[in-house]
Amino acid sequence: MSNETPASRAERAMREFRHELTTVAPDAVDLLAVEQRVQELANAWGRVAVAEAMKRADTDAPEVMINGEAWGNRRVSCGTYTSSFGDIEIDRSVYQRSGRGRVAIPMDLRLGIVEGAYTPRVGRILSKAVGLMPEAEAQDFLKDLGIAAVSTSTMHRVPRAMAARYETRRDLIEAAVRERDPIPENVATVQIALDGVMVPQDGEHAKPRGRKTESPDPPRHEQRYGVVGTPPVTVDDGHDGRSWHEGSVGTLSYYDAEGNRLKSTYLARMPEPKKATLSKQLETELQAVIAECPDVNVVFASDGAAPQWIALKTMRARLPATFTGDTMTVLDFYHCAEYIYLAANAVAGEGTPEAKILGAQWAETTKEKVGGARTVLKAMRYRRDKVPRGKARTDLTRAIKFLAKQQRLGRMKYAEATNRHYPIGTGVTEAAAKTVVGVRMKRAGARYSQHGGQTIMLFRAAILSDRFTLLHQELHATYTAQVAA
Repeated sequence: MSNETPASRAERAMREFRHELTTVAPDAVDLLAVEQRVQELANAWGRVAVAEAMKRADTDAPEVMINGEAWGNRRVSCGTYTSSFGDIEIDRSVYQRSGRGRVAIPMDLRLGIVEGAYTPRVGRILSKAVGLMPEAEAQDFLKDLGIAAVSTSTMHRVPRAMAARYETRRDLIEAAVRERDPIPENVATVQIALDGVMVPQDGEHAKPRGRKTESPDPPRHEQRYGVVGTPPVTVDDGHDGRSWHEGSVGTLSYYDAEGNRLKSTYLARMPEPKKATLSKQLETELQAVIAECPDVNVVFASDGAAPQWIALKTMRARLPATFTGDTMTVLDFYHCAEYIYLAANAVAGEGTPEAKILGAQWAETTKEKVGGARTVLKAMRYRRDKVPRGKARTDLTRAIKFLAKQQRLGRMKYAEATNRHYPIGTGVTEAAAKTVVGVRMKRAGARYSQHGGQTIMLFRAAILSDRFTLLHQELHATYTAQVAA
């Protein structure tokens, strides 16, 4: 037995266990224990097979060419790798360029080993898990599954390193993903929408988390890739010590000629000034759609927040000369209706049946009638002087001012939009704020660093956009290189 190879040892263990099962009484079968044991045996065999496959990618040549550059000074070193079946130790060739300290491992570069120690499948599993659930829950879940069982610290660290690598190559990776993500064939309209969402972050005076030390080392992803992304807004947002700041979500949704939504692309960024990165990403997505479908109609939509409309106005002004479709700006009808009902309550009494009826009438007029917004505003102004001074008149005046501004800017042409089968709401974007941030990140006691939160947003938005596989493939490609002996 001492001369057994790992492969023969794994095979013998499987045979012995199968024989053992034949001796178990029918009423003594513990299926939970059986499945767990089978998983352990399968993992043992999996480690053997993966190690053999990895060794095939190694080389013993005295010199190799990596992306056209010569590397020599070969030596053999043992490395530990984490596969989905568990840790593997492998002797592999290590090369060095003359006079330089940096080393290269051809096996890693051929296989696309993630962060020097993790197989591509493990990198995919960990990044997807972090997009779906908190690290501790993900670690426990994978342990129960019996695959990619890693520590919580690894679950925390590896996706952040992958996201940092993505940030250093973001434009290239995003372009490659967009090119491979097909635009629906029967698209007639796209809606570009922006929204803000509050994200829990530590304020300036929060006590540092993690290891208790006066001079902590930078996170590993910063040691390798430097500081990535935008600085946290806690530095200069004028809200000293505040633990919540406004991040941003954006969607590009595709609709057919009948107004049916076909699919949506989701984007999300941590808090940053003027939502600059997200606005740029959304505009780039839109420009790519127009390049392929120059006659597509474009609807720019948001709530009443001025910064979001500034970004959308800029996008509209920069539409290319090749664009031949129609454009429209639309105030989300739900937000419009909030102000309509605010006015109705002010006129007819808070919460009264008359207020509900009046609000419904005004809302339907605004939505269904051409020029309806103008008609409703006229009715509101007519009743304003009859409302007693105080909160009711203040509310009515506020509603009139908001709706008048939106109507003047041409954002309340709901009947025209409906007749053209354009979307008049931003429900997809509102849902993105809840799904990307609310469901995943707003948990009891949760606080996120700028990059930690962005890591979650990156992978979660990719999952919701059905782009996770494409993103992972393009990110994995950055870990590979052309190697020739």
